[in-house]
Amino acid sequence: MSNQKITYNQIDFVVKAPRFHIVFSYMSDKGVAFVREYLLRLLKITSCKPEQIAQYFGFNQHETEVALADLEQHKWIICQNDGLIALSAEGQRLFQENQDSPHIPTLKECGGEYRMELLDRNFLKKNDCDKNRQQAIELAIEPKVLSESSEIARKKFQNRFRQLMEDEIVEVKNETGDIEKDISLYKIDAIEPKGSPDYFRFTQQFELLPETGEDKERHDVPAITHQENIQQAITAQLEQFDHHDNLCELRNSMEEIGDDDTLKVLFGGKLDFTEFLKVYQKYEQQNGLYFLGQIYHQENLFEQINQILDKPNKKSPKKLYWLAPSDIYWGKQRKIHDKIQNLIDKQKNGYDFRLYLPLPSERNQHEKQEWLNHFKDISDKVLYGFCEGFLDGNTEILFLEDKFAVVCYHAKLSSYPVTLPIGFMTTDIKKVNHIIRLAKNYLNSALFPDRDEDEIRQKDFGLLKP
Repeated sequence: MSNQKITYNQIDFVVKAPRFHIVFSYMSDKGVAFVREYLLRLLKITSCKPEQIAQYFGFNQHETEVALADLEQHKWIICQNDGLIALSAEGQRLFQENQDSPHIPTLKECGGEYRMELLDRNFLKKNDCDKNRQQAIELAIEPKVLSESSEIARKKFQNRFRQLMEDEIVEVKNETGDIEKDISLYKIDAIEPKGSPDYFRFTQQFELLPETGEDKERHDVPAITHQENIQQAITAQLEQFDHHDNLCELRNSMEEIGDDDTLKVLFGGKLDFTEFLKVYQKYEQQNGLYFLGQIYHQENLFEQINQILDKPNKKSPKKLYWLAPSDIYWGKQRKIHDKIQNLIDKQKNGYDFRLYLPLPSERNQHEKQEWLNHFKDISDKVLYGFCEGFLDGNTEILFLEDKFAVVCYHAKLSSYPVTLPIGFMTTDIKKVNHIIRLAKNYLNSALFPDRDEDEIRQKDFGLLKP
């Protein structure tokens, strides 16, 4: 484990990427388009051998071969038995009404749908885009850029056409279905926006150095060439989020949970990787698991959970609850969708799965709708609300009655630009029951304990969408 790169969080970012239908004209760029007319005119007057053509134009052998190959590809010439090059019937038809100059269809038209993100104006492959912006942090775009996006797309398409060809974002096929390589953009004939925009989605990994616990510089985004504005936008966005140090609050949570280990790992406001490995090995010996990163990124964790959930529960449905923290970075990655859906699928084995999402108040319809939009691809029958503040909103719990409990602390430390999630899974029934009791007592506790009995409501708000 010590040899692995140490990733402590992974966050998806999205940038609005409008779709455009672009129609453009192009021409061959084989270096001979400009001699087509004169070579055809020569061959109309007389058939020639290749060496005669070379002498006439001052070409070397390679240049002559390229020029003839260009005409041959268009089926405008034939090679006769005597070695002479002559116009074909198609070549003859280029000379309309016995005119001296041929009518050469040099320009061709092509059209397609293209996507361009609006920060660094990279055109994108379809696979790098997403229809949804859920489970991600959206980077802001200036209104002026939004209003001028078509014109910006036009200019960037023109300026970067060669690169777009090399990156296989623009593909132009000839009559035989082969991709044309040697072409030049002549002009853009039309450009128009198409429907709702896509989003450029990418995952940014946040890493630390195991030797010192210090934060590593962010990696470049691999899918794009230009990214200066995107990187600046990420930095600006992260700086806007509340980032007060919460180690004191976490200490209280750890005491309530009975966790004597994690505070040592985070001592000094940085992750002590040596101490982390000690605790990791301790949990391993106890058939538990200690981890760094979001719960939904722990594949080993979910393997263990699935082994438990795959065993049918024949008694009354057991509670399988997931209490989310009040952390801006939680759930901002597409992997969470798969993990939630996995737990939903396990309900058939006799489990009552609920995802509890924090709300400032029961009547806060805006926040409820935000969560419903965030998880719009998840069944609303498992989405519940609860009053934020459980263990100061910094601690996440996932449990199955009588079987296991997962605890994840979301540490905000000045040493790191984003939250550092760290936690454990235990199957020790005494610890499991203690952690579950903390969660249940909070959910069942009165929202306003000092009010009249009729007005007392629980911190469990029930379904987000009753």
